[in-house]
Amino acid sequence: MYESLTKKYKDQSPRKYFAHFPFNGEEGQTWETPFSYLSKMTRNQEEWNFKTEEFRNKYPNQNYPILTNYLNYTFLRVVEQNKIVYSKEKDKCCFNTGLQTKRGKDIFATFFKNGQAKDRNQCDWTFYAFIDSYSEKMQFYSPTPEIATYIDDANDLVFDTKLEIDTNLTHIVEQNITRFPSILQGNAKMAENIILGSIQALKEKVKRNYKIAIPHWYEGKIQLLLPLVLTNEENLAELAFVIDKDKQRNIYRGKTILTMDMAYIDARLITKPDDDWLTP
Repeated sequence: MYESLTKKYKDQSPRKYFAHFPFNGEEGQTWETPFSYLSKMTRNQEEWNFKTEEFRNKYPNQNYPILTNYLNYTFLRVVEQNKIVYSKEKDKCCFNTGLQTKRGKDIFATFFKNGQAKDRNQCDWTFYAFIDSYSEKMQFYSPTPEIATYIDDANDLVFDTKLEIDTNLTHIVEQNITRFPSILQGNAKMAENIILGSIQALKEKVKRNYKIAIPHWYEGKIQLLLPLVLTNEENLAELAFVIDKDKQRNIYRGKTILTMDMAYIDARLITKPDDDWLTP
């Protein structure tokens, strides 16, 4: 039913997003103010923007692009899992953000119902506040909302180095050439050969550090992200290689490549990645 938690683009119908996030411009607030407050609540006061200017430039005038993406896809998952909890009168609701306060208490996003939303062509809900489990406002919700979950089989989180990786390199390069370092974008054949060499080196890397394989969630299943070093003399990852386990054939399929910002946003949905290589 819903495409997103809040409005994602200019002409998006109010019936397609869940809630309006109000702010007071006269007091210097912006649409990011609620997310600024949430970022300060979180346990580790995590950095929710990209470190690299290249990726910051992809999200102009945004200070929390990782957080807003995380919250949006967490919302879509709790909708799918029926984990939004409503008050007895159905005029309030909340969901578990999956984040915690500095004291280790869950943080919830709370909303109130827009009573005449359909008549006024408005979205169904308005954001109220981010609160923790200490808040008296949680009295309206029973049971307490559960976090979104993604993992059914823990084996999916570990890269099995005994399995082969079957990759359609031609397809990956042709469809994603603009994601490659600029020196390779004008030479698809060279890009194909270099990425093949990088893939062949991956198993040895994972044998020495299993945390290199980072899980992410896509199309209703766990996939793994692996680092590709193509032209970097300092051996730093430049792209993330997405592999998908084919349990019938007992192999991995190389699905696509992602830029580092895309990969981090996808990975952060499940957990904050270690800084081994995915640090855009």
